[in-house]
Amino acid sequence: MWEAIDIAGSGASVDQTWIDAIGGNVANMNDAATPGQPVYQAQYIDAAAQVEADGSGDGVRVQSIELGPSQGEEVYDPTNPAADASGDVEYPVVDLGEQMTDLIESQTSYQANSAVMSHATSAYQSILDIKA
Repeated sequence: MWEAIDIAGSGASVDQTWIDAIGGNVANMNDAATPGQPVYQAQYIDAAAQVEADGSGDGVRVQSIELGPSQGEEVYDPTNPAADASGDVEYPVVDLGEQMTDLIESQTSYQANSAVMSHATSAYQSILDIKA
């Protein structure tokens, strides 16, 4: 009977991981690096269904966290302290528009999973009140 809360809880957990990854991507998108040096790699969450042995669904989980390109976008900015001798710096490959779209999607999913948990809890409480 508690499966609805468990399944929605697993979705909310994946959503929170997704939101955290987006926050890291946005926070680090302007971190310049000298060309040839490591640059921040964006994180992308790969979620997968949790399936029981009998084939029934049991929520979702983070299957992996994929990394974006290790090569940054080279930009001419001789005033940047990280610039090389030719004035170039590398920035991580992070598309702000894509990140904001993903943020809206992950927040909406989180809200939906939270609503399911709230409604299921209310329904279970109502059942307990009827039996009392």
